[in-house]
Amino acid sequence: MRGTSPQTPRTTETTKRLGLALDRLSGLHRGSTHRGFTIVELLIVVVVIAILAAITIVAYNGITANAKESALKADLNTTAKKVGIAQAETGTYPSSKPAGLPDSIQYSQTNSGQGFCATASKDGKAFHITQDGTIQSGACSGHTIAGGGGGGGNEIAANSPIQNVTQAQCQALPEFTGSNTSAIRTVTDNRGGTTRTYEIAKLADGKCWMLTNLKLGSTSGSITLTPGDSNVASNFTLPQLNDGSRSVIWEGSGNDYDTPYAYGPVPGDTGLGATNYGYLYNFSAATAGETQVSLITGNASHSICPANWRLPTGGSPSSDFGQLDVAFGGTGSYAGNGETNIAKWQPSGPFRGSLSGNWRSGFRDQGGGGDLWSASATPDDPDGAFYAHFGPDVVNPGGSYGYRYFGLGVRCLLN
Repeated sequence: MRGTSPQTPRTTETTKRLGLALDRLSGLHRGSTHRGFTIVELLIVVVVIAILAAITIVAYNGITANAKESALKADLNTTAKKVGIAQAETGTYPSSKPAGLPDSIQYSQTNSGQGFCATASKDGKAFHITQDGTIQSGACSGHTIAGGGGGGGNEIAANSPIQNVTQAQCQALPEFTGSNTSAIRTVTDNRGGTTRTYEIAKLADGKCWMLTNLKLGSTSGSITLTPGDSNVASNFTLPQLNDGSRSVIWEGSGNDYDTPYAYGPVPGDTGLGATNYGYLYNFSAATAGETQVSLITGNASHSICPANWRLPTGGSPSSDFGQLDVAFGGTGSYAGNGETNIAKWQPSGPFRGSLSGNWRSGFRDQGGGGDLWSASATPDDPDGAFYAHFGPDVVNPGGSYGYRYFGLGVRCLLN
């Protein structure tokens, strides 16, 4: 039998060290000056590893996001150069997306060919560019955002329900100044079984307003508004629209204006000039049923505005209408004689004022002036309520007041 070779000193030392390491890891080497790792030490190691992993993931995600943003912006610059060449050759920007542009691009011609707006989007992220050459966050009006369900974080998806717009989305918008149409968003309202499209924007007061008068109602029957879709406390029935042929209603003639009633549509609303005139409502209809008894003074709590929107307040410079006028450079009170804030209320200004006129025993002043209900009752006249009035040469933001039976327009404000 072969004999066992004696271990070399080096082999013996290696074996001892391996045994010592095993003892340290198992904590069984009780008599040694060495000890095993404690639970606290192991936890520290785990935490350090987790922190390093998190830093690595965040850094990777940041690099990926920056790469996506850079790619989208590069696509926009390519688009701007291509349509710019076409504009130089023909005098107008293309009417549709030119061939050869990246798939990420959505394109629209604006201002009768004198402008354009292009959107690049992916994975819920969107940027857009116009003829001024500046790339901004968000999509052009009417464009959708790819990969984000049409939402894209704080971006308002084109043609999304107006009831879904949030204050965070509003505050993320650029201020609409009247000419930068890329700041406008288009939303929809399908109450009453008819889908209406409205334009909204953040104005100089930092609030989101409808830029289109409310067009809610039916000429074939009443509609029911619910707390789920409207700014109402309980179900409210808006009666069938009327063309103004109802008997003349004046103060003292039975107070029919306390019965919720919608006047409209005004002439031309469904045909030529449809964008110039809005539906007209009496105060009780606009406030979802407030009467002279239920609302003697103060502000109505509800309205026929969509859910999460409301009637603006009026009656003073500190009201919603007044604050907007101050932000426009006015005083929040009556202004005339060509003062600069007047232009801001007109159809071509940032408010996009609709010259819908009013109804007082008949349609009046269509095309000559705009009248919009506020939520505010007049404190010294139970028959009256405040409204905003504007025209080419005058503005009175909420300081005017009229009888509640008047048929006036409604413009809603985001809560």
